[in-house]
Amino acid sequence: MAVSRALLLLAQALGLAVAEMALLTTDPPWSVIFQGESVTLRCQGPRVHGQQPTAWYHNNKLLEHTKTNTYRIQNARYKENGRYKCQSSGSTSSNSITLSVSYDLLILQVPSHAVFEGELLQMRCRGWKAGSLAAVRYYKDGADITKLYSSAEQLSIPHAKTHHSGRYHCSADMHSYLSLKKRESQHLYVSIKELFTSPVLSVASSTEPLEGSPLNLSCTTQLSPYRPHAVLWYLFYGNSTVLRGPTTSSEYQMPTVGLMDTGFYSCVVRTKSSGVRKWSPQVLITIKRVPVSGVSLEVWPQEGQVMEGQRLVLHCSVAVGTGSISFSWHREGSAEVLGRDRSYEIPSTQQSDNGQYYCMASNGDSPARSLLVKVTVVGASSLFCNSVRALLLLAVLGILLLGVVVVHVLTARSREPKGMELRTLMKASASVVLQERMFEAVPARAPRK
Repeated sequence: MAVSRALLLLAQALGLAVAEMALLTTDPPWSVIFQGESVTLRCQGPRVHGQQPTAWYHNNKLLEHTKTNTYRIQNARYKENGRYKCQSSGSTSSNSITLSVSYDLLILQVPSHAVFEGELLQMRCRGWKAGSLAAVRYYKDGADITKLYSSAEQLSIPHAKTHHSGRYHCSADMHSYLSLKKRESQHLYVSIKELFTSPVLSVASSTEPLEGSPLNLSCTTQLSPYRPHAVLWYLFYGNSTVLRGPTTSSEYQMPTVGLMDTGFYSCVVRTKSSGVRKWSPQVLITIKRVPVSGVSLEVWPQEGQVMEGQRLVLHCSVAVGTGSISFSWHREGSAEVLGRDRSYEIPSTQQSDNGQYYCMASNGDSPARSLLVKVTVVGASSLFCNSVRALLLLAVLGILLLGVVVVHVLTARSREPKGMELRTLMKASASVVLQERMFEAVPARAPRK
C-alpha cells in the first residue's frame, strides 16, 4: 500500500494521468465462510466503453479472465483459501482480500474488505449449519466487549477508529446432542485502516514573516488510494480561533499580518460528518517588524557651518521601518548619548561643539546608523582674521595690477605718437586711482569683544 501511494503521489507531482485502483469486494462481505458455502467476488473499476474482460488472481497467480466483473465460488473447499485480487480494464490492480474456508463448528465472521476509520465495523458469531447459539460473547484482545457493541445477532461499531484494531473472537453455547457445550471461535486480527494521514500545517515562506506581508498556510494530508472519492474538509486555527472553514480547500491566505497575529497556528482535517477528525501539530508564527534602514541626517544651517552663538538643528529621518521607532544622537569619539528625540538642537553653539555627529534609529531590532555630518563652529576672532586676510589679498592684487599697467604704458609709449602717449598715460593714471579707491572702500572690522 505504501508503494502504491508513493507511485500515486509521484504521478500527481509529474502531472500524469493516474489510473484508478480497482476495488474488490465479496458478497456476503465476510472473510470467513463455512465449507460448502458460496461467495461472489466483485471487481469495481472505472467505466469503460464496450465489454472488457476482468482478470482474477489467486495467491498472485492468474486464475482466469471473465467477461463480467464478478467471479463466483460455489461449494467452497479448502483449496479456495488464500488471497484474491482483480484488475479491470482502465484500472490498476485491486486491493487484496483473504478468504478462509473453515471446518470449525463456530466461526467469527469479520469483513473481507478493508474497514477505514469512520466506517461501520460489523462482525457476527455463527454456528455450523445455522445451529442455534446461546450466551454469545465477543472479545477484543481477550477483553469481553459484548455489552458495549453487540446486539442480538452481531457486533457493530458505528464509527470505527484505529484503536479498534485488534484480535477478536467470540464464544457461544452450542447444542451438542441433548446438552449445551461452550465453544470458542478462532482469533482473527481486524485492522482499521487510516482514511487520511494526520495533517501537517506548513507556511509558504517563513514562520517569521514581516509585518504587512501576506501569510500563506497549507494544510497537507494524504487520502488513502482505496478511498479516492472521499471528500475532506479543512479548518484553519490561529490562537485557538477559527480563521477559516470548514472548506474543501487546503490553502488559506492572510493578505497582511501585524504584530497581533503572532501566535500558534494549526489546522483540522475531517470528513463531512465529522466522524473522523484530525489535528495538525501547532506551529508558532512570529510576526517581525520591517527592519529600519535608510537612516539619513539633515543639518541647519546647511553644510554644518555655523557662527559661534547661533542655533544648530540636526534632524534624523528613516526611509524604511514599521512600528514605533526610537532615536538617539551621538558625537564621534564620545560614548555620551546627546539626545533621544527625532531632532537634536544646540540653541547657542560654542567652539566645543565642533565635531562629527550621527543618529541611530531602531524599532526593536538591530539599530541602523546614519552617515557622519561634520559641524564647524566659526568664532568672531576667526571671522576678523579672515576679513583682514581678504583685504591684504585685495591690496596685493591691486599692486600687481598697477605694475602690469605701468609696464604696458611704457611699452606702448615707445611705439605711439606723442598725442597717443598722453592719452595712454591719462588712462593708466585713471585706472590706478580707481584701484586705490576700491581698496579704501573696504572697511577693516575690529575683533568682537
